[in-house]
Amino acid sequence: MRLKSLLGAAILVLSLDAVGRAEDPEFMISYWGGPPGADSTLQRYKEVADCGFNVAMPPANGADLKANLKILDACKAVGMKAIIQDWRLDLKAAPKDLTKTLDAIMKDYAAHPALAGYMITDEPNASLFPAIATASQYLLKKDPTRLPFINLFPNYATPDQLGSANYAEHVSKYIETVKPKLVSWDHYLQMKGNDSLYFENMEIVRSECQKAKLPFMQIILSLPHWSYRNPTEADLRWQVFTSIAYGAKGIMYFTYWVLPEWKLGDGPAIMKKDGTRDEKYEMVRKINKRLKALGPTLMKLESTGVFCTDPLPPGTRKLADDAPVKKAEGGAFVIGVFSDKKNERYVMVTNRSFTDKVVAKLTLDPATVSTSEISQETGKPLEATALTASVLESTLEAGEGKLYRLNPK
Repeated sequence: MRLKSLLGAAILVLSLDAVGRAEDPEFMISYWGGPPGADSTLQRYKEVADCGFNVAMPPANGADLKANLKILDACKAVGMKAIIQDWRLDLKAAPKDLTKTLDAIMKDYAAHPALAGYMITDEPNASLFPAIATASQYLLKKDPTRLPFINLFPNYATPDQLGSANYAEHVSKYIETVKPKLVSWDHYLQMKGNDSLYFENMEIVRSECQKAKLPFMQIILSLPHWSYRNPTEADLRWQVFTSIAYGAKGIMYFTYWVLPEWKLGDGPAIMKKDGTRDEKYEMVRKINKRLKALGPTLMKLESTGVFCTDPLPPGTRKLADDAPVKKAEGGAFVIGVFSDKKNERYVMVTNRSFTDKVVAKLTLDPATVSTSEISQETGKPLEATALTASVLESTLEAGEGKLYRLNPK
């Protein structure tokens, strides 16, 4: 069986003996809080697809069986997949009862071609990890091409929330116990002006996922609430491109929709409370279009290093001696280093400024004689540009990142 998966690396790490060869995986582009209730229509999902999303998450106000099937039908019609949430799933149930419920859920949804996976839980305490492991492993055994989706706390959660005083221990225990196929977490403090914990969070998750050879994705903020600011286009770019510089294989926005009854402020998110598009809809559509172009290349790359320049955020690393970038001037950057199966090297440079356009000047090692930017319109390498004095110059808007293939002699 040939499988084209919208869950990308999450499916690539499934048993190929069970599902055949996974081909052409796509970078996962999704959201939290989909169109609710009466707004879960074909027209609304055309709107979601037009914004560049390829995987739908559950509606903001939940859904029953009939509503979930309607969403799956709409996603099929617009070329998307969907992760569904079923009200019957109770992780506090006895294991036997839990698997019995999972059988009933799979019976209702597993035959649908638009099904991407099953929502298990959001931000669990470590005490729930054994039950999550039971549910996740059972689903993978019975329906191995679908993703059991779990989202973790960020590193600024309390010890009581984490079930641990140490975030790295929390993530490590989760991976060891649950054996997930994808690690997801949410982090929003960067929209309060605190990006130090943000980078530390990515460092920890990336490290733990590399040990376990797992892909990861991050949920970023699009919804102003509490004391989080309303993200600008630069803020959205910043969150997306820093994530992929660290090697993320997917991105989610919190949120797509805003419900009047949510105690999260008035928004707006990508959509407003009245169901009309916020200006962020066009911002996100533009960014998602760029992600879709870069996606095929990103999914084939392995992250081999990630570095920050001064001022160095806590938990991050400065450029290593063996990195292909020897010096970076012109601003504060995140520099992700990657390789593919042909051992070709790539560098993504991301501007860490939320406000300023900069010209990055990267001094590369002598082995690189030219670079080819991966076009964010076509996804193809642009014509090679020869280096002068080994320097790559890259003009970057606030929060923008660009991916380059390094061409040797």
